[in-house]
Amino acid sequence: MRKALVGVVAATALFVPTVSPALGSGSPTTDTAREPESCYAFNPGQPTCSFTVTSTSSSGTVTGAVGPGDWVVVVKRGKQKIVLKPTSPEPVAFAYQVGDKVKATVNAAGGFVLAGHD
Repeated sequence: MRKALVGVVAATALFVPTVSPALGSGSPTTDTAREPESCYAFNPGQPTCSFTVTSTSSSGTVTGAVGPGDWVVVVKRGKQKIVLKPTSPEPVAFAYQVGDKVKATVNAAGGFVLAGHD
């Protein structure tokens, strides 16, 4: 049992993410990739989710909302309210801006929506 435990700990150590100074400054705060900003709403379960955009898209192309069913994404940009709804089975492209407040809602059972950017 002890040999197996040592083997598992040693194997796990190979998969621990680290920051290599050879790839950058070595500072985890400057070299760590930021997480995508998004939320996932599904019905039944969690029919509403929200987030605030704090950064720009890193690719500029993976941004908007996608999902089957009856859903709506409301983006508040200052005093402006922008509404996204599904128009076809394809994703709805939308360029979020820093400061946008995003709320996604799935209106009918069996649907979901993923809203956000990379």
